[in-house]
Amino acid sequence: MADVRAAIAQIATIDCTLITIETDGGDHFGFDTANQIQVEPQIETEDAVTLIVKGVLRAQKPQKDTLTGHEITLSDNLFNPELIAILQGGTVTHDPLDPSIVTGYNPPLAGSRDKGEVFTLHAYTAQYDVAGLVVQYERLSYPNCQGRPVSFSSEDGAFRAPEYTIFSAPQLGQSPYTLTYVPDLPVIVGQMILAPLTVTSVAGTNAGETAVTVVPLSGNSLMYKTQSAVITLPLDLQTPIGYTDWDGTASITATTGDHIAIVEVDTNGRAVAGGTTTVTSAA
Repeated sequence: MADVRAAIAQIATIDCTLITIETDGGDHFGFDTANQIQVEPQIETEDAVTLIVKGVLRAQKPQKDTLTGHEITLSDNLFNPELIAILQGGTVTHDPLDPSIVTGYNPPLAGSRDKGEVFTLHAYTAQYDVAGLVVQYERLSYPNCQGRPVSFSSEDGAFRAPEYTIFSAPQLGQSPYTLTYVPDLPVIVGQMILAPLTVTSVAGTNAGETAVTVVPLSGNSLMYKTQSAVITLPLDLQTPIGYTDWDGTASITATTGDHIAIVEVDTNGRAVAGGTTTVTSAA
């Protein structure tokens, strides 16, 4: 009997070590409080076709399975308003005197087009050796993720453990996930949200334009961004991605019902203040 080659790698992984969320808008944040991530392949099945003549199988076309994406169930030990806003839209509110304090969460209005953001989910798992030491981390990345509406429940004597449902569907020609091994986890740094700007949108002079006002208006440069989905502002001193320079007075072409974000940037192009609102444009 011929010899059988041993497998090159037999990797032992454990723990839901870290979850990071990387939005298409450029935000990337992580949390280490999740305790479980379950992934279920979504498969469309084309039934087998058989040709049976007088009780005898003559031919058959086998069943065909097509992977369309993954349904991801993420279980966390803490409530994360930032994550909720990305999964289902809406806005997180903050104390105007201390933007690091969260004061609430406003979900999307009934009938609105706010459905949250598209993002890539990265799930990190630790690999241990026989000495009990972490040698590297497995990173599974799922593209084009979108969240499902979130429900809230409470129980006497038990901390809330939110469960989030996420669907990932690859683009044509894109892998449904990628698996890589990295020596270290990404560094999670303490980050401050931007100082608040009050942004108002009213109909502009010309059709399809909106007139935007910002308070307070400083001497720094301003940038704007519009899109149909909710916009997550960059963090303090983060470089805005996908924004356009704005002089603070010119009308902006935008669609009624879309979202608009205004960001104030310093001389190095880093965000220092920002705000969002819903667009009202001239018909």
